Amino acid sequence: MSDLDYPDCISELYQSEVLGERAFLALRSVARNERERYHFGTFLQLESETKVRLRPFLQKYDLELAETFDEEQIAGFVSFYTDNSWEGFLAAIRPLIEQFLQRFCAIAELGPPEDRATLQSMVTHEQSFLHWIDKELAGEEGALDAALSQLHYPFPAS
Repeated sequence: MSDLDYPDCISELYQSEVLGERAFLALRSVARNERERYHFGTFLQLESETKVRLRPFLQKYDLELAETFDEEQIAGFVSFYTDNSWEGFLAAIRPLIEQFLQRFCAIAELGPPEDRATLQSMVTHEQSFLHWIDKELAGEEGALDAALSQLHYPFPAS
């Protein structure tokens, strides 16, 4: 038995963007250097643009557009970052991203054909975080490529 009730569960997609936007805004403000600040800014922008893009989708189903988030969760993300190395931080958040991805995939499977493109875009969106983490941990170039490819208004690279 699934706890997913479509279309109500698509509110989770929106609220995850609200949480992510707040988290990356907070992380950007405590970044240790310009490179990490740029990375956080890129994901801040991705979360913001995605959140705005989801509003008409929620409106389609008459779902609430209120933004809710837990300040303690935001503080937890900041602590993960400030208490760890860059690599330690990325490794610490990877399981959370995997959980979000799994949940987004489950939501995408429930949607009707007319919603598939939007729902699949959320799966792609979440996969860009894993791409970032995996490339960064491997020390490879192009860690932000998947995120940047989804942005209409990227931050300028410093």
